[in-house]
Amino acid sequence: MRLLWVVLLATLTACSSTPEKEPSEIGPKALSGFSEEVTLQAVWQRQVGQGLGNAYAELQPAMANGRIYAADAYGVMQAMDLESGALVWSQDLQVELTAAVTVAGQLAIVASANGDLIALDTADGSQRWSVPLNSEVLAAPVVQGESLAVQTIDGKIHMLNLEGISQWSYDSNLPSLTLRGTSRPVFYNDMVVSGFANGKVVALNVNDGSIVWSERIGIPAGRSELERLVDIDGRLLVRDDVLFVSGYQGHLAAIDLRNGKLMWKREASSYHGPLYGLGNLYLIASDDSLVAFDERSGNDVWLMDDLQGRQLGEAVFFKGHIAVADFAGYLHLVKQLDGAIVGRDQLVRPTLDWVRTGSYGLKHPSRHFSKDAGIRTHLVVQDDYLLAINNSGFLNLFKVAQ
Repeated sequence: MRLLWVVLLATLTACSSTPEKEPSEIGPKALSGFSEEVTLQAVWQRQVGQGLGNAYAELQPAMANGRIYAADAYGVMQAMDLESGALVWSQDLQVELTAAVTVAGQLAIVASANGDLIALDTADGSQRWSVPLNSEVLAAPVVQGESLAVQTIDGKIHMLNLEGISQWSYDSNLPSLTLRGTSRPVFYNDMVVSGFANGKVVALNVNDGSIVWSERIGIPAGRSELERLVDIDGRLLVRDDVLFVSGYQGHLAAIDLRNGKLMWKREASSYHGPLYGLGNLYLIASDDSLVAFDERSGNDVWLMDDLQGRQLGEAVFFKGHIAVADFAGYLHLVKQLDGAIVGRDQLVRPTLDWVRTGSYGLKHPSRHFSKDAGIRTHLVVQDDYLLAINNSGFLNLFKVAQ
């Protein structure tokens, strides 16, 4: 269940709560049989710290320059060799982390719960700089050239350079109640574009933060604050000069990036953003159905509801298939053509050694971590590899078996 974030603008304080189930939510569907066409093979596995915590943090690992960078919620940051999984370095930042990891050149960038953006040296994990943003970060920053853009949970976009020096900030004016989450901005030419909890997509000038254009894709409607939620928290998809974006209790929309004009939109509700392939947009709906829409018109192409209610994460492409992960730690591979499930695997922790410690000789696990097997952090794909980390910090690197 996704969390809500309540912002009391007058006092600048906040708290979170859990929304009631949507009418369509009847609990997770049981997994059914399927015809396997693709087999996932684990390359290696590793425990990263103690897990991702209970704050619904998006601690997404990153693959870059032959290494994997991953973090836990309690400040442990690790670099591993991509091919072997061997530990290259490990640093304990001794702060709670809420967003990770962005790799830009020689920097690996994470964010802490107290609103600090922290850059580490990719060579050895030493800290290069730390910048206070004065608000929590829930999605890793994005980098283009020397520009770094990050959205904070108070609805602001901050632009910095790669030395951590602030350039400008923009305030979107949050509604009083939002989902706990933010989208990652995207760069397009001399603009940075972001979606906000008020249902708007805004394009800002990279140099000074001035508004280039603004378009609303979610219109608050209903009598209660819950009914009026229209957050844009998922991926912003850029294809050529078109931005595809979706929101919760709002719309799936296509926007011309050059002028901000709405090309088409249709009703849709999603916590995530769309994915493009074969002329279609693929979207995980808020009831966890997977829907394919025509790229040009937004018309329905197919719907797959076999995974309904399984709290799916954002979809990615892997080896020509749509890959999604669920609350029980399963990875599912889906055909683009018709939505049929053709592959499945699960992140399963190997048996742990137990050791006797203490004066009473009691048994304790040799490693301590959460036992939450679910996957809420986005999957990561690079070339032949699919990377997944579950909520307890168990990291698996997969490839397709030959």
